[in-house]
Amino acid sequence: MAQKKIRIGVIGHTGRGNYGHGLDVCWLKIPTCKIVAIADPDEKGRAAEAKKLKVSKTFSDYRQLMDEAKPDIVAICPRYVENHRDIFIAAAERGIHVYMEKPLCRDLAEADEMLEASKKHNVKLAVAHLTRSKQAAVRFNCRSNCEPMHWLCFESTFSL
Repeated sequence: MAQKKIRIGVIGHTGRGNYGHGLDVCWLKIPTCKIVAIADPDEKGRAAEAKKLKVSKTFSDYRQLMDEAKPDIVAICPRYVENHRDIFIAAAERGIHVYMEKPLCRDLAEADEMLEASKKHNVKLAVAHLTRSKQAAVRFNCRSNCEPMHWLCFESTFSL
């Protein structure tokens, strides 16, 4: 029997951090994942991203993506930090796990809110810090058959 694919929602913002450092396309390399929708408030950017990722469901609002596409994980891709907290809280309240572009948020108060939401709603948060060159991560990746979320959480240096 075929394994159920993990449903991914990609959230970007063309002109405001775009789609991070490959957080949109990394899912294409994980065979157990399927990108089901993207959200971007910029119409032209949204259309270009949909074409690049070969996705037909697109939204201008990330909340609509979460409510209608019902992803298991959302990738919060913009490099600009001003909306990270709000998008994460919206995902957590819906029970959606998150893989997020760095930096995490603007300040410790926002980090505390995100931590509390993660605990309250039992969701995981992984931040995309580069650790591919660290020997422990390289050894782990070579020997691991973990689910993608476990791999992503290990790859980040901040995981709840």
